[in-house]
Amino acid sequence: MKHKLLKAFVSTVALTSAITFSGSGVITSQKVSAAVIDAPISVYEVTASKLNVRSAPSTNSKIVDSLRKNDQIEIVKYTNSNWAQIKTTTTKSGVAYVSTKYLAKVQSIIKTKANLNLRTGPSTKYKVLTVIPKGANVSFLGYAKSKTTVNTGWAIVTYKGYKGYASTAYLDMK
Repeated sequence: MKHKLLKAFVSTVALTSAITFSGSGVITSQKVSAAVIDAPISVYEVTASKLNVRSAPSTNSKIVDSLRKNDQIEIVKYTNSNWAQIKTTTTKSGVAYVSTKYLAKVQSIIKTKANLNLRTGPSTKYKVLTVIPKGANVSFLGYAKSKTTVNTGWAIVTYKGYKGYASTAYLDMK
């Protein structure tokens, strides 16, 4: 089968709790059910030698594409703890599904270009959690996301036990 997967969008979720965003973009905690959960975009790597991309979140659904070991993808959202939705060019709807059992989160380490405020939300109007010094390494978890768009101006990062939002203008995103 031809490898037609254009690009997939990834987000993270835990089995019993997840990070979600209110309309204001503030991080809140919520219990997870089988409902679809929107979360920040993050990169995952395929751990199986071959991962089937399916038309629905079930092993009984049609295989529309496949991914190879070490392919990196981004997930749009999780339908439950076992299946994630991705964007694809191989279906009419433009979406497909992969099993989360064969995905591993890719840690992305980036440096700050200046002293940087780590905030509780994706705007300068949110509270500062801590100041990250110039040249410090931070773990990039994904971009801020609302219900309809991805905000590449703000990244979700962790630094010395803090997790929050940092302006990408002050991060070396190369």
